[in-house]
Amino acid sequence: MTTTVIRHGSVFDSVTGRFEDRDLAIVDGLISSDVPQTPDSEIDATGQLVVPGLIDMHCHVFKNPSADRIGVNQGVTCVLDTGSAGPKNIDSFRELVVDTQATRAFALCNIGSPGLPGVKGGHAATPELISLAGTVEAIERNPDFILGVKVLASSSHTGLMGIEAVKIGRKAASLTNTPLMVHLGNAPPVIEEILELLRPGDIVTHAYHGKVGGVLGYQRKVIPEFKAAVERGVIVDIAHGRASFSFDTCAAALDQGMPVHTISSDLHKGSMDRYAVSLARTMSKLLDLGLTLEEVITACTVTPARTVRMDQHGIGTLEPGTAADVSLLRKTDEPHDVEDSEGQVRTLTEWLDPVGCLIEGRYYPVTETI
Repeated sequence: MTTTVIRHGSVFDSVTGRFEDRDLAIVDGLISSDVPQTPDSEIDATGQLVVPGLIDMHCHVFKNPSADRIGVNQGVTCVLDTGSAGPKNIDSFRELVVDTQATRAFALCNIGSPGLPGVKGGHAATPELISLAGTVEAIERNPDFILGVKVLASSSHTGLMGIEAVKIGRKAASLTNTPLMVHLGNAPPVIEEILELLRPGDIVTHAYHGKVGGVLGYQRKVIPEFKAAVERGVIVDIAHGRASFSFDTCAAALDQGMPVHTISSDLHKGSMDRYAVSLARTMSKLLDLGLTLEEVITACTVTPARTVRMDQHGIGTLEPGTAADVSLLRKTDEPHDVEDSEGQVRTLTEWLDPVGCLIEGRYYPVTETI
């Protein structure tokens, strides 16, 4: 039996949504309710937040960057690759990512054909690039790591297929009883058509981008269709990325009562060194926009785990008997200048600095810039 105790930290309770000062025990890779007096090892978490392992619910790790580069090396225990592979190549995700990385890695299957030779863009732009049957079969073959369906509903990806591509994604999700994640971008298709297709539990990602034709309409008022989608249970995801998060758009939506359900980075080779940089940096930006610390932590742990059913794998909680996936963070008031995807710079006065993380009780220190 191997035992570890994380001492003197402020532990986040995923049930109450509150922090409490206590020790956290790990026995044989699982959270334990019994704190041993003489554990095999101890971690001093004085002044740190002890939270369920952080989940980045929107990123791209199929080819570049690696899951560990933006995962355990930045204090994140679990990543969800959102559509970097489609039916014809997603089977290799297990060999290339799941089996080679310390970070837990899952995927959403793209209905189109990204990553294939000769398909550089518009991977869902023509009928021959989309496969309803292939998407369903891929999910049925790989239920352990494919958790849902992805469609990029923007002109650069769906082309003349437009809203028909979203309909096919919606059908694939229905046939596999999994959530559909829809990328909001430049029309066509227009956002009103997209939102009407989404059901409770589906996800709109890049929700608060700054492009024309998004969730803000005339005089920057939230469009009725977005309000209706939120009211019926559609999940609102940030997915910062290189071109998909605006401080002003998010602030306007929050001021009008709209939510941020999940916070994700959309990290890929174009957003690792500028704009998003890390999940923790994106979390800090949402703190600056007025979310409470508890809301920010919930949006990177409990809610994404429930949304894509990672909770069935014991992820997103620190309840006894679940996998000891834990992230350690330090909250400081050291100022940091950051920018959104529009190039707007803000000086943050609250900063979440990851220290390290554990996966099934094994500790990984932070080694990458955040």
